[in-house]
Amino acid sequence: MKKSLVLILFLCISITSCKKIIDSAASIGKDDIKKEDLKSISVNKDYIISIPDYMTEMKSLNEDASFQYANIYKDVYTIVIDEDKQEFIKAFRDIEIYNDSLSIVSNYSDYQVKSLQEAINSKEAKELEFKIKNLPSLQYELNGKVDGINASYLIGFIEGKDKMYMIMSWTEEDRYKKYKNTFNLIQSSFKLIK
Repeated sequence: MKKSLVLILFLCISITSCKKIIDSAASIGKDDIKKEDLKSISVNKDYIISIPDYMTEMKSLNEDASFQYANIYKDVYTIVIDEDKQEFIKAFRDIEIYNDSLSIVSNYSDYQVKSLQEAINSKEAKELEFKIKNLPSLQYELNGKVDGINASYLIGFIEGKDKMYMIMSWTEEDRYKKYKNTFNLIQSSFKLIK
């Protein structure tokens, strides 16, 4: 009697564990994401951004980022870095690289894109259509190499009232086409709370 009870208990636990593994694998396998599949995350009472439920917080991606989410199994990553707008303008003016003929968001994105291109040995940055409500915004695609791995990036830049925001999403180059739509949905979901 005890053996059969133990066996039944073992089978119940096994079935429950298998179901969790199957559910987890199904979540990992879902790549065709739509806007309604995203979950919203509020960050520092400053902004909201939405991500697929298969991405989880990963605080080790960038020490300057206020938002860091990833799925290491899918090899997809998204971070948001926000900076004080007036400090950025002052710093750029102090080192004489601020261009008065460009918009604030153009000054910011030009510098960030060139810095990233140097870091990843990227020869070209492709500007894309990108609009976040009534906020000045720009978006770029870049390909490059990091630690011998070919990677592709989608980077959005948004000018808020008090801050500049850079949203960076990336994956391996051969996986980028598969996740580009998801990255676009994530970046387009950005909303200021204030």
